[in-house]
Amino acid sequence: MKIYRHKSLFWTVLVVLVVANVCSALFHFRIDLTSEGRYTLSEVSRHYADSVETTVGVELFLDGSLNPGFRQLRRQFVDLCSEMDNELSHGLRLYGSDPGEMSREDFAKLQQEMDRAGLGGVPVFETKEDGQKTRSIVYPYAKIHLGKGYVWLNLLENIPGLSGEESLNRSAEALEYKLTDALVRLTRTGVDRVAFLEGHGELEEVDVAGATEALAQHFEVDRGQIGDKVSVLNPYKVIIVAKPTKPFSEKDKYVLDQYLMRGGRLLWLVDAVSMTVDTLRNAPNTIGLLADNNLGDMLFRYGVRINPSVVEDMSCGMLPISVPTSDGKTQIVPMPWRFGPLMSTNMGHPVTRNVSFVHGDFASPLDTVGEGLRLVRTPLLRSSQHTKVSSAPVMASLMTIHEQPRQEEFSGGFKTFALLEEGVFPSAFVHRHVPSGLSDAGKTKEESVRTKMIVVGDGDVVRNDVRFRYSEHPTIVPLGYDELSRQTYGNKDFIVNSVLYLADDDGMMSLRNRTFAMRLLDKQKIGEGTALYKLLALVLPLLSILVLGVSIMLLRRRRYGSGSK
Repeated sequence: MKIYRHKSLFWTVLVVLVVANVCSALFHFRIDLTSEGRYTLSEVSRHYADSVETTVGVELFLDGSLNPGFRQLRRQFVDLCSEMDNELSHGLRLYGSDPGEMSREDFAKLQQEMDRAGLGGVPVFETKEDGQKTRSIVYPYAKIHLGKGYVWLNLLENIPGLSGEESLNRSAEALEYKLTDALVRLTRTGVDRVAFLEGHGELEEVDVAGATEALAQHFEVDRGQIGDKVSVLNPYKVIIVAKPTKPFSEKDKYVLDQYLMRGGRLLWLVDAVSMTVDTLRNAPNTIGLLADNNLGDMLFRYGVRINPSVVEDMSCGMLPISVPTSDGKTQIVPMPWRFGPLMSTNMGHPVTRNVSFVHGDFASPLDTVGEGLRLVRTPLLRSSQHTKVSSAPVMASLMTIHEQPRQEEFSGGFKTFALLEEGVFPSAFVHRHVPSGLSDAGKTKEESVRTKMIVVGDGDVVRNDVRFRYSEHPTIVPLGYDELSRQTYGNKDFIVNSVLYLADDDGMMSLRNRTFAMRLLDKQKIGEGTALYKLLALVLPLLSILVLGVSIMLLRRRRYGSGSK
């Protein structure tokens, strides 16, 4: 009877195991026990995966001998590709390429290709337990292939001020957005159009070449004047107003207003005070006067006011200053320029999450105005708390650079430089006549459909420097790059993310807001008790096996010993 019972149990367990293995081979399932859904694709990613009709190829260069942090980042990207593979109708093929194992010729080709994409090896400095310092080069990149097209992904989010663990965690949070965005760019059949406005003294094409090039990876980018048709802006998803210096006519304001009422999106980069650093190249002082762009009443109606003042911030960039030396000569020395604030970003919003400081020049603070407006407002950029606000007219002098700032003068607190508004906007032309000169003007739409705009109180946020501007071959300095500190600020990321968010109708940008909890070990305790932890890690498994073995032996002796009597 006992033999029969044991055989029945054996065959039952065998059948269950066979059925479980067959089901696991036929059906893929995974239980995500993390509170933040770390290992679960979002509905947005699944939606875009459904539109991919060919096999996706992913070449991962984050390979070879990696430290634990980069190994973890690599494993998370591989897991993400595995999840995406199960959602894609034709699958995803992932293969690794270790640049350290390539031949000299293959590595040279890879370097040339990465240089064209603006990518390069990332040096990693480590200190081992014995105190020895090492330096290695990693390539945290992936190349996504689809048909004949491909897109490079930078898997690393290197954010100044964050520790290595925090930067790698932020990198992991952004992986799904980057991979999904690559699939969208490779599969799209039509491209949304955006446009830089002209005709009001806006920045020239060469001054926004960096932003234009970056936006061209996602949109068709145009430039042009408004003209005399109300419908002229209808084909465009987003209109960018980049630092106008001449007043807008009522006709042009009406066209912009009705474009917004029909659901258009606007990115305003507007100076309230007319000042530029360029004037200090020829004179030690410059005076900033009120900018005459005739946009104040319009923006006020939309619930925001750009104050006619300039913020000086203790958190600021550098300006090259010529100073005399002891031998009677001069040398160029970088000095803090308090009129060039380093704007901190809102890490809780998709536009500015994981974006580094944004560099500005003569920025003006924003205020929200109006009551009862059906708008949701979100600050995107702000100053430090150590600020000083000067109302126009404003005097800026190079002589103040050499003066030690007094702390009590910089007690203005945080100031908002960029504001997102979403909701239903009132028209700026309610109970007003339609301006003359418009050929297709109909009835004024007095309230918008749900739409959004971003207002920035500094037009220089989008401006890149230009070397040899008036030569035959001007050189474009990358947007946000500071040649003095050789640091790249977040200007380009901010502009691109702003336009992407304004144009986003499907919630794609929400992927940028994914947050993974950091579960780090206590390094101090690890350092103090390394030997104990190593001993426990070695002894506990052996003890567990020994206890299990003795328990099984005693159980067998008790069962079969009693049965033989």
